[in-house]
Amino acid sequence: MKKIGNKILIQLLLLLARFPMSFLYIISKFLYFILYKVIKYRLKVVKSNLKRCYPNLSEQELIEIEKKYYVYLSELIVESVKGFKISAKEMNQRINTKNLYIYDEIFDKKESAIVAMGHNGNWEWICRHAPLIIKTPIYVAYKPLSNPYFEKLMNKARQEFGINTIPMASVGRFILENKNQNFLLILTADQSPSNFENSIWVDFFNTKTSFLPGLEKLSLKYNLPIIFHEVKQAKKGYYECLPQILIQKDSKTNKEGEITQQYATFLEQKINEQIHTWVWSHKRWKHEYNKINALT
Repeated sequence: MKKIGNKILIQLLLLLARFPMSFLYIISKFLYFILYKVIKYRLKVVKSNLKRCYPNLSEQELIEIEKKYYVYLSELIVESVKGFKISAKEMNQRINTKNLYIYDEIFDKKESAIVAMGHNGNWEWICRHAPLIIKTPIYVAYKPLSNPYFEKLMNKARQEFGINTIPMASVGRFILENKNQNFLLILTADQSPSNFENSIWVDFFNTKTSFLPGLEKLSLKYNLPIIFHEVKQAKKGYYECLPQILIQKDSKTNKEGEITQQYATFLEQKINEQIHTWVWSHKRWKHEYNKINALT
């Protein structure tokens, strides 16, 4: 029965994906009402996160950001649905990436790099769009879904324009096996680690916050530069990207956490420029630094 339900839902999503964005944004208004007003999807988490990060804002100011976030979250959901059937032509129209010379130089030198992103803006669209404008082979590290039907659906959509997907647990092995090849590895590195003991603690929004160690460790171990791929919503359904060198190749650092701190600081700056487009409903601070250190 569950298998049949999954297949029906997938067919419904694929049907909706054929409609234009103008129609899907009408649906997003209904989604906003359901998520924010009816089921209050992770509303306590959103309120807690915003209050933690912006303690100097008034209650009304925080509520305004909260509302804008749920509007954007609803739009992001229908954009994700559209992603199952979006064309390369429409993708090119909706995403404008500047500073492409950074990627061209890597391709010309036959080198590799890590591309660091955050969960702000439509990161799924941005990743999928990358092979349309970048010559170097692109790989995206991702966390596999527990539902095999949606896992297959998502990977098919992600790979349509040339992206290669790698489960997070296999990233180290991939780099080792392909160290003589040229690639760009995209990491969305702002998730909360499931294993706090294997994490790096840095300052993020005035709070000691645990970050996944992969970005820093992979960069240092394999001497890979890090490019921060900034994403901004230009207007509803349209995005601007600005890749910037965060860590140069042959960067010398002996202090653990230095690279991760640079990433966290830069990400925080970009979130502050467009607060409502970051995923505030994620339980980002479920690990408390003081409590954990008291146990060690």
